[in-house]
Amino acid sequence: MEKEQLSKLIGARLKSLRADRGYSLDQLSKLTGVSKPMLGQIERGESNPTVGTLWKVAKGLNVSFTSFLEEEEEDVTVVKREEIEPLTGHDEGFSVYPLFPKPLDKPFELFSFTLTPGYTYCSDPHQKGVEEYLIVEEGTLELLVGKNCYQLSKGQAIHFRADDIHKYKNLEREKSCIVTMMIYYPTQ
Repeated sequence: MEKEQLSKLIGARLKSLRADRGYSLDQLSKLTGVSKPMLGQIERGESNPTVGTLWKVAKGLNVSFTSFLEEEEEDVTVVKREEIEPLTGHDEGFSVYPLFPKPLDKPFELFSFTLTPGYTYCSDPHQKGVEEYLIVEEGTLELLVGKNCYQLSKGQAIHFRADDIHKYKNLEREKSCIVTMMIYYPTQ
């Protein structure tokens, strides 16, 4: 999906989710901590939000991160990572590839993410009960959950409750760290 198409999809989904809840842009801004002008730009497809901004909006609306990326589901879906337009942080050291966005009828979503050499990404806590499952595909990942630190190498996996601050760090100095992540959302 092209960047412009992605921006339009995210904008349309945000506008739909906001309208379904009866929120004004001002109300949504107060819930999410994202400015009213920025929310308006996202809704109009004029701005491709960063990963951090999208997480804030998702948390404020109490929806999954990929709620903004949902499309109609086919019986069989083949995903080519190289054809996915990644969502990035402010400086592009953290790139998220939504492999399988969360459908309305399933409590999980699946991503791949890449950290450039030496990069650290800090994630805000998710909603209560949300869990993450990570599998390191390439490189060495340091994961900080609350006050606990874990080091994982290629082929290792970890599961944790994600309702606390957590940080991902690529310990490699010369190559990117690639991780597959599943996020589980408890049923309401």
